[in-house]
Amino acid sequence: MAKPSRKKRKEAIYTLVSGPILIIGLWVMIHFNFANIYFLIGLILFAVFMGELVSSFVPDMRRKENKNKNRYTGLPEESKKKRTLTKSNQKKSVGLSSNSNILRSEKEILTLPLEEISWKEFEELCFLYYKAKGYRPRRTSEGADGGVDLIIFNRHHNAEIAIQIKHYKKGKQIDVKLIRELDSAKKNHGCALAEMITSSRYTNPALVEADKRKIICHGEGWVNRKLLPWREQQVNKKGLA
Repeated sequence: MAKPSRKKRKEAIYTLVSGPILIIGLWVMIHFNFANIYFLIGLILFAVFMGELVSSFVPDMRRKENKNKNRYTGLPEESKKKRTLTKSNQKKSVGLSSNSNILRSEKEILTLPLEEISWKEFEELCFLYYKAKGYRPRRTSEGADGGVDLIIFNRHHNAEIAIQIKHYKKGKQIDVKLIRELDSAKKNHGCALAEMITSSRYTNPALVEADKRKIICHGEGWVNRKLLPWREQQVNKKGLA
């Protein structure tokens, strides 16, 4: 259904305002038997003035719609392109962050900066590390929120170890809750031992809890001393640099 034009809306408001004023004024004149030409002229002028004043505040909806629809009209062509490119880049950025579980090729996992790989790729990097070291790792099917990501065999202890892996941005730390979850999850997988690996750090209460539950914690120090040097060796060995 088409919206009434601004002119028609103004006319309607004008009538609604000026009409009652005239009617009330005329009623006063008749009721009090008050016949005065100057009062009548003043009444008409007042009704017209108030009708015009109130109706002038009626917004132009069509102009507002056109303004919203064509907000880039009049901009130089280069500015339009920049805005379009900015939106496109924002979409790409959102897409990349939302695909934090992507899994690229082994070459990319071994060569990309650590902060640019996804949590899934960090897990894969740990898997490749333990495989190269002869721990016979195997993945679990628990996904990003599961308590155990890898199970390795430690020949020195002749036992399997449940490993949880967390790839966090700087600032986010492993807390007590994750340590307790891992302790419960290792039992579900029949493992007597457990280890936590993170590219970040641990809170002090988390380290105390891990020590109490005999869970070994590998943080960013371990990653820098063990995992990354091994990765660099693999890059040089396979000629990926």
